[in-house]
Amino acid sequence: MLFESNSFDNYGMDLTYLNIPLKHVTKENQNNLYNKTEGFEKGNMFKNEYSPYKNYTIKRFIPKNRKEELELTIFELDFALNDLNLYLDLHPEDTQLFNIFTKYNHEARLLKEEYAKNYAPLCLSDVSKAQYNWSNDPWPWEKGGNLDV
Repeated sequence: MLFESNSFDNYGMDLTYLNIPLKHVTKENQNNLYNKTEGFEKGNMFKNEYSPYKNYTIKRFIPKNRKEELELTIFELDFALNDLNLYLDLHPEDTQLFNIFTKYNHEARLLKEEYAKNYAPLCLSDVSKAQYNWSNDPWPWEKGGNLDV
């Protein structure tokens, strides 16, 4: 085994767990999925897999304008797409979840196009003007974030 010489075998851990099916979403229990906002806030799209961390209280991000609203929604969609992608890697036959993934992907693409058109490109592939120019506006993390509640 690849990990025979490390400390994992001292704890009796079986590292072949990757072949065990996840309990995330079944075709019978599709309502086990958080929406994109709740999933982003909790750091997990799957209700069965969410485990709160100690006394952590979820802070809601409150956008102050359309630009921040777009940024937040894009972040939520990107998180949801990444989490759903991990699930679909192991469950490619789950067409219901794939349909949700496709819907979120389409929504994210439209919002990123709107953001690039009105504010600035988010990715190199979004640069479409005749001039190679990034926004001079500070990003949320450069201003300390938006944790006003």
